[in-house]
Amino acid sequence: MPDGSLTVGTDGACLGNPGPAGWAWVDEYGDYHASGQADGTNNIAELRAVLDALVDHPKVAHLVIQIDSTYARDCSTTWRAGWQRNGMRNSKKQPVKNADIVKAIWEALDSRIGTVKFVKVPGHDPGNKYPLNTAADILANDAAERASGGLSADNTSNIDLSGVKPRATSYGKW
Repeated sequence: MPDGSLTVGTDGACLGNPGPAGWAWVDEYGDYHASGQADGTNNIAELRAVLDALVDHPKVAHLVIQIDSTYARDCSTTWRAGWQRNGMRNSKKQPVKNADIVKAIWEALDSRIGTVKFVKVPGHDPGNKYPLNTAADILANDAAERASGGLSADNTSNIDLSGVKPRATSYGKW
């Protein structure tokens, strides 16, 4: 893994919401990590994708995370100071949902020597302008499907990004 700059796309998916959930990151070299769980939500899956991307790239000096979830991006960045100041309560004075994952993301961010930049990208981009997010979407949905069948959803491998096409209505394959 390079110590310089690296871009990864992240995505989460949930079948039913709540239901079987999957998440994934894919980097610019086609390396990826996808995982899932039998019961979760889309927001949990989006956060887990970010957490895995951070944890799996500890030595990358400049990590760029392409993310289609405003919620996961803002949990990781924008809302942090206010939530910490308010004892992990949101603007409605309610406990922050998914606080355990959010805190783990903050710990991963704080433990990094390098920088992390979140770049908001459109989800389900029919023009495939962001193939890393497209690939993460496919892998996250596949992981959710595997989790729904009681199969292991954890997978780390490499893919050929040149063949990635956006999903239509069914779960995509390369």
